Amino acid sequence: MRPTLLKGHFLLAMPSMGDERFERSVIYILSHDSEGAMGFIVNQPAEGLTLEGIGTQLPASVANTGLKNIPVFVGGPVQSDYGFILHSTDYPPQNPPQEASAPENSLVGMTQSLEILIDAAQARGPQHMRLLLGYTGWGAGQLEGELQENAWLTCSATLEDIFSPDPHALYELCIQRLGFDLALLSQQGGEA
Repeated sequence: MRPTLLKGHFLLAMPSMGDERFERSVIYILSHDSEGAMGFIVNQPAEGLTLEGIGTQLPASVANTGLKNIPVFVGGPVQSDYGFILHSTDYPPQNPPQEASAPENSLVGMTQSLEILIDAAQARGPQHMRLLLGYTGWGAGQLEGELQENAWLTCSATLEDIFSPDPHALYELCIQRLGFDLALLSQQGGEA
């Protein structure tokens, strides 16, 4: 039986997970294959942190615009001191930055290039983007094991949800779409 690949889906942390870093988290899976998976938590803004607060060497073309007020999100515990930008696939325009990538059939692309911010400051950026510190990652078979242990629920992701203007409500919204009552989700996993 071929494993289910979850690229382009959300993972929703189950209440029984027990890892505070992922409590009520919604993770967008950017890539998933036999070697592992990579994703970003999209519903956890870093309280009070903006691009200006982390971008100590921003070009003036970015630092002197409203982009400096873009909120920063906690993307995950892996490389949490590195910045990543998830963006809609309407970027890059012509002459793309080399680090920009949008995996095939993905809802979003990801880059670590400042070029996207410079382009956004000049109204050439993507329609949607989210700045994150760190990412979530799993080695070969690790995510599948966690799914077997009922650590995560999965559901389809949409572009609107990934860039939701109300990220704090996203977890409950996804749970409701799956037809679950959050209050009734078991604190203990099991096998059927």
